Amino acid sequence: MKRMVILTLGILSGAILAFNGCGSDNPAPRRPTPAADTAGSTKAENRTRDLDVDKLDIPERMKEAIKSGRIPRERLQQFLETRNQGGPLPTVKVESVRRMPLNAFLILNGVVEPERKVEVYARLSAYVRQIVKEEGDYVKKDDLLALMDDTEISISYRQAGIELEQAKLTLRDEETNHERSTKLKETDMISEQDFQTAESNYHKARLDYQTKMENFKDLQLQLSYSKIRSPVEGYVTQRLIEVGSRVTTNQHVYTVEDFSPLLVKVFVPTADVVSLTTGMESEISTDVLSHKVFRGTIKIINPRIDEQSGTVKVTIEVFDKTGQLKPGMFVETKMLIRNRPDALVVPQKSITYRENRAYVFVFRSEGRRVTQRAIETGISQEGMVEVMQGLEEGDSIVTVGVEGLKDQMTVRTVQ
Repeated sequence: MKRMVILTLGILSGAILAFNGCGSDNPAPRRPTPAADTAGSTKAENRTRDLDVDKLDIPERMKEAIKSGRIPRERLQQFLETRNQGGPLPTVKVESVRRMPLNAFLILNGVVEPERKVEVYARLSAYVRQIVKEEGDYVKKDDLLALMDDTEISISYRQAGIELEQAKLTLRDEETNHERSTKLKETDMISEQDFQTAESNYHKARLDYQTKMENFKDLQLQLSYSKIRSPVEGYVTQRLIEVGSRVTTNQHVYTVEDFSPLLVKVFVPTADVVSLTTGMESEISTDVLSHKVFRGTIKIINPRIDEQSGTVKVTIEVFDKTGQLKPGMFVETKMLIRNRPDALVVPQKSITYRENRAYVFVFRSEGRRVTQRAIETGISQEGMVEVMQGLEEGDSIVTVGVEGLKDQMTVRTVQ
């Protein structure tokens, strides 16, 4: 501050000396001005003649001196350059505001999941006799995974078959006897008591046969349970039993997962979910598979917003015929949500932020000054930011050296 005051007083003194005698009765004679000095004075005057003195951050006495002519305008430029932070002019790089295509991508992280994950449970309490499929094996629906010891079930099953055959023969005999008794009853050739006995024996034989049939079917089902099969097509991702171990009913024994397609679930902010639709494409990438990009499509957009996070769950479907993408992989999803074919753009590095507002410094060749201007920004891509309001195409803005600049500061530009 002291330095600024000294500089101001120095210029004021120089100006007074340059116009010695202004306001007195005996002005000092002036020496002739050389041609070179006159040319320099003309250039300096041209640079400063368009400046609005009232808007300059200088003492009021100096403003009055400039307006009255006691301080020549060519000295004003020298003062402003010297006054800029008390040292040399800041050096900046200037570029023109231009138009270019700009895209906005929504980038979110997620974890790869299978289309279906099915846990297989034992339906029979027995010992494991044989392991047929191991982890990593591809299986189709109803393929055999493991065999249980079915010795006890087989014996009971065969016995039930014999009993069912006996009940069938008995039912056949009783059915024949019942038909004969019915005919005799019509001609009064049999007593009512004998007819009722024949009819009762027939119904008992039929119920016995039905009971034996149900028992036989139950044992047949139990026997089928001794063969553990895959309920879906996919890959075996877990085998939880060993040969010789005893498995109990409803024990988890295998896990089979369907990898076609794979799913990636991401949680999208509410403000961005309105830009998404089912069927929209998405790029899937992972650090595990560098330089490899997979294509996916949005399959499901959950209609409900999570109250705690304010996000919506979006499910992306991915088909990977190469088999390189695996469930459990941490991936990055990239979705195009906005496209601007002719956006007005500025470099991100040219923007400064203050009180949640964006600003740029606009350069004016007249006076080599920069003016701080508020702008409204839109989408961004690869270091370029869309300008919605505040600038026009062709405006010159500072892109390098914005740090430390202030409004109405004089600068020096470089290519």
